[in-house]
Amino acid sequence: MKLTPGFIRDQIRREHVITRDISYVAEQVEHWWANYQSCPSNHALKLQLISLLSTALRKSDKCYFENVGKNGVSAVCLIGVFQTDSYRLALIVHEALCELFHLRDIKYPYEHHKALFLKADGEKYRDWGNGAGEITPHSDDLYEAESTDLLALTVCRDKTSTPTQCFPAKTIIECLSDAELSRLANITAIFRSGKNVSLSKSCRRKLVQYDPIYGVQLYLDFRIDTDVGERMIATYPEDAEFLRKLRLKIPSWTPVYSASATGTFFIMANYKVLHARPVIQSSVASPANLHKINFHDTPRLLFRSKGPRHNLSLAQEYSEYLLP
Repeated sequence: MKLTPGFIRDQIRREHVITRDISYVAEQVEHWWANYQSCPSNHALKLQLISLLSTALRKSDKCYFENVGKNGVSAVCLIGVFQTDSYRLALIVHEALCELFHLRDIKYPYEHHKALFLKADGEKYRDWGNGAGEITPHSDDLYEAESTDLLALTVCRDKTSTPTQCFPAKTIIECLSDAELSRLANITAIFRSGKNVSLSKSCRRKLVQYDPIYGVQLYLDFRIDTDVGERMIATYPEDAEFLRKLRLKIPSWTPVYSASATGTFFIMANYKVLHARPVIQSSVASPANLHKINFHDTPRLLFRSKGPRHNLSLAQEYSEYLLP
């Protein structure tokens, strides 16, 4: 498949981010939680919640379970899934919705990726999920050999009111001429792990690729890690200046914002959008408040999953867990 500028633009121009208010299920979720939270098994609770959501959600909302990353859907933001600020409830909701969206979470032994919260030394770092500084647009895990097709975030609480930013691929290529887009489609880069990973990993990739099911995909990471430096390095020196100029265009990109409210679930096609986060500026995230925090009192707590897709038949898998 020859990735001409016209083909790339035609593939990407129809893609968009979907936001759905599903607060109509919150009352059922809260009622279920009030009656079943004493269950000691998070796994059993997850299966119950999968059953509840499979029944309670409208068909017009459930259709997105199969479509993130294809049919023009780059990302889906679900607002109002639950209301109670409980890290256990947030984690169970997160796990249940990840299953429904067919996300198979990968837990690498050298990375603590599940809970995102401000750590004690977070004020010193940018481009780190547990830091307070700006996170530059990127896709996750481009240094890994295994595909990370989907990325999901669930908000337990955010007293700092700092939503995730999302940059669809069409936003990125709109600022490029045909000659620049053709150049981008022929560049390869080395992607490196950063502070979030306890060892050094790297992987070489083309920046623009085509998949027969998911179409044109972008592989970009503009983060500059405080410890290791640039996370994306051009394979050939003659391409380094082009990537530097592309980085300078970031302020001209218009982001789509997720919600920062408790009960928000945001799932993205990792190679269709770049995600980012502005500086956390609220006084509740000041260095004085970043010591000896835990899931109960940290001002900002999100749960994250990332990995490839799986193809479970959910209706068959979980039918025995229907609630009475």
